[in-house]
Amino acid sequence: MALIDNRSQTLQDALKNAISSVDRVDIAVGFFYFSGFQALFDQLKDKKVRILVGLEVDPLLVPEIAQYAKDGDEDLSRWQPRRPTSSRTALKLNYIDSFVGFMNDSDIFDDDKTSEVFDLYMQKVKDGTLEIRKTVSDYHGKFYILHNQKEASQNGDFPGTVFMGSSNLTYRGLIGQGELNDSTREKSKFQEYQSQFENMWSDSQSITIADKSTAQDFLDAIQPRVWKFALPSPYHVYIRVLHELFHQEEIDSLKTPKVITSGLYTDLEYQIDAIKMVIDKLNKYDGALLADVVGLGKSIIASAVARNIDMKAVIISPPHLIPQWDDYKEQFGIRGSKVFSSGKIQEVYDRYQESRDPILFILDEAHRYRNEDTNDYQLLHQVCRSNPENKILLLTATPFNNDPKDVFALIKLFQTPGQSTIRSVDNLSLRYRDLIQRYKKLRRSMSKDIGQEIIDKEAGEIAAEQRRLIEPVIIRRSRLDLKYITRYREDLERQNIDFAEVHGPELLEYDLGDLHPLYIDTLNQITKPEDEGFIGARYKPTDPEYMNDESRKKFVEKYKAEFDDIEDLRVAQSNLAQFMRRLLVMRFESSKDAFRSTLEKMIKSNEVIESWWNELGIVPIMKKGQLPDPQDYNLEDGAESDAIAEELELLRDRQGFLEIEKGMLDPKFIEDVRHDTELLKSIHNKWYGNSKYSKLDPKLDEIEAKIRHFLQIDPTKKIVIFSSYKDTVDYLHRELKERGLDRVARYTASEGTDSYKREIKANFDASIPKELQKDDYDVLMATDALSEGFNLHRAGIVINYDIPYNPTRVIQRVGRINRINKRVFDYLEVYNCFPTIVGEEEVKIKAISTLKIRLINDVVGSDTRTLTKDETPKSFFKDQYNNAVKDDQELSWDTKHRETYEKALKQRELMEKVLKLPRRSRIKRAGTKNNGVGVFGKKGSNSIFTFGEAQELVQVVSSETALPMFQAAEDDKGQEVDPTFTQVFTLAKDKLFAKHELPKIQG
Repeated sequence: MALIDNRSQTLQDALKNAISSVDRVDIAVGFFYFSGFQALFDQLKDKKVRILVGLEVDPLLVPEIAQYAKDGDEDLSRWQPRRPTSSRTALKLNYIDSFVGFMNDSDIFDDDKTSEVFDLYMQKVKDGTLEIRKTVSDYHGKFYILHNQKEASQNGDFPGTVFMGSSNLTYRGLIGQGELNDSTREKSKFQEYQSQFENMWSDSQSITIADKSTAQDFLDAIQPRVWKFALPSPYHVYIRVLHELFHQEEIDSLKTPKVITSGLYTDLEYQIDAIKMVIDKLNKYDGALLADVVGLGKSIIASAVARNIDMKAVIISPPHLIPQWDDYKEQFGIRGSKVFSSGKIQEVYDRYQESRDPILFILDEAHRYRNEDTNDYQLLHQVCRSNPENKILLLTATPFNNDPKDVFALIKLFQTPGQSTIRSVDNLSLRYRDLIQRYKKLRRSMSKDIGQEIIDKEAGEIAAEQRRLIEPVIIRRSRLDLKYITRYREDLERQNIDFAEVHGPELLEYDLGDLHPLYIDTLNQITKPEDEGFIGARYKPTDPEYMNDESRKKFVEKYKAEFDDIEDLRVAQSNLAQFMRRLLVMRFESSKDAFRSTLEKMIKSNEVIESWWNELGIVPIMKKGQLPDPQDYNLEDGAESDAIAEELELLRDRQGFLEIEKGMLDPKFIEDVRHDTELLKSIHNKWYGNSKYSKLDPKLDEIEAKIRHFLQIDPTKKIVIFSSYKDTVDYLHRELKERGLDRVARYTASEGTDSYKREIKANFDASIPKELQKDDYDVLMATDALSEGFNLHRAGIVINYDIPYNPTRVIQRVGRINRINKRVFDYLEVYNCFPTIVGEEEVKIKAISTLKIRLINDVVGSDTRTLTKDETPKSFFKDQYNNAVKDDQELSWDTKHRETYEKALKQRELMEKVLKLPRRSRIKRAGTKNNGVGVFGKKGSNSIFTFGEAQELVQVVSSETALPMFQAAEDDKGQEVDPTFTQVFTLAKDKLFAKHELPKIQG
């Protein structure tokens, strides 16, 4: 008797030694599939082998078993069916199903050696030297009977050896620790075990799985289902990959917008799909980015999602969209929901930081929360992550082309860096770190003498990598996608929904006339260099011009707890000064009334600073994180620009700011503040004092004339005039009514009562019943508070009263009249107001040319392309608009693939074949552009692609990059893979879900 504990000697070694002198082997074990045979391959290949299997596993659990086996756990006993299988036929089928499952789900067959062993295994079944049976009743014993060759049996006194104990005929059973076995050569014991084996092997006690007479049946049962014998069509492989990527499980209890709102909203296929996708991503990743292009109903989708997941909801929205969200939460019955302004993050934090109930946070225009250094972001991050059950839904414009750091900040609102459940990469945090460094390097390169082609290539690669990183959590469709995908297109056609063609933007020019000299002079004073024009000193006291090195050291010492780097504060203050200058230009360009209001506020603000200086001897500045970041505000959003002014006015309250003693500042600071005050007062007096200019308003005159002209051409084509600023809308409305245009309405946030909304809809919404429609108004003047929920398609003309420096805002405005709804006009007209001078004198022409360039460049700013001397404002605005709508005019990368999948779903026989494809299937394709090995893998809900051109060139690639490699025509033929495949495949497969160390990043 010899104990075998798999430490000093393994059962595998003991069996190998003993088998050398035997001619046949009988094995009775709990479990046997293949791995144990592989371990004894060389010893068993010329022996007669009978294997009696006593236990079974649940075939449905094989994928899970295979995954545990990868982690070193091959204990099969815990994977048995809950109830023993009683049917003899079912026992056999279960064994075959499990056998096939282990073949397809485990990676032990991926190398050439194992494949060779399996070929021998199948050959032994065919020639009858390997027989397998399954006991009718569960049998837990394990013993191995080795029958000695006749010449080694010592005339029958030593018939063989029996090994018995705890080891199954599996890889772990033969070599794994924790197993204990014994062996005996005693003849009586040998005969006892032999008798027991023969008794269980009998027909009454066991079922034949495979022997010589049933070999072909066994092979026929497994070969069509095992990848090793499959040579699938490339098209079938392509469709299977699409199925794994795009298939959505049906949600039985899904409530659609039409059901939720009792018919107030219609059900659109593309919106219902988005609702399902968002819910799926929220469940998997705790967050999602919904980035459909403007006008496709992101708010409707988000509201339906909130109703379906039935969590308490907190909606954070820009001020101008709050009325819209108040409507949605009522219409969709969103439980426990509350809407907050984006300027009230502190209030959100105070109210929900310690909430025990999980919350769905919906962040509209989420891109404004990308700056991690602000107080608002830090509070928002803390409240979003305060409960592990919270969900975050971000509604945002396309994030792909932004700074990776900004997008990563959004992702961190629902993902923990380093522990991300987004498995598109090995480590999301490290990958983003790498991408952020690349982006910084690219930005530095742009200021050097580097070719544009190189810069464009790197920028494209960064954008593509960014798309790959956030691919699992983003949903984005364009209008062209809806037309391309047949199911969406037919659904829209069925409901008579279409989009009108947009003409423009065209310039609607107004002649400055006698105002020309004052207009040019004012613009010059605002925009010329700081030492001559508006300085903005009040916003940047820490500028080196006002604070020397010694004072800076004192300031840093006093407030070192507040600032990590005073240079950051200086830059932030400088940005704020530039922001206020741009705001002044924009208000100047908007309307006389808006300009007057801003001048008076800025004059008052400067006078407050002078009072602090004179009376208290200090200059107040905001603490770290409280200083408004101009990038967090939309200049063209009137409510937003008012918000930043309000933040600055908080300095009147001594709470919450830091004090700079005036002794730390050069007297030039207060001199420059006074210079700005006098400059602003002088401008105010020229425009609004008792001068000949105070009553002139050529822009208003031109708008009045154009309104009359448009209505004369087509009285049914109503007009919507947009301004970013409420005071401009109020001014326009008041002045036009005084001039006899009575059929004009206005809409700003303050007019957003339910009764007034009904009035606007009755006059401008073509989708409401004819009998409820009214015709009291021809013109609607509105800020961007005009709810996205409105259909205004009885209007066919949009006029942007202010210069729209952000073309996306124009798209949003046009979207108000170009809704997903019944088309009224074949084309819509878009106009931008712009100043000009009538006259042929060379001096005037040159002056207005300079004016146009300066006006656009100062309004648009240095962060976008500026107007050149050879460019007209018309072409500039048109280019800006066309570039912005490019997303609408381009297919999303996945649309063609989705359409192919949608068509395949309609072919039942095709999908049956596709879904029966064995996992681990592989084929070779000839005549494709890509030379290499492409691998698709799925772990849980995470899909990954790798591509290897050679052993040293294996990398993870995006779905966008990989799917064209898998794309195939229906008649494409596949070939068997060649020997060079295995090495590259193994590396590509190993990289699928492996973690890889990134190079160290400096800084």
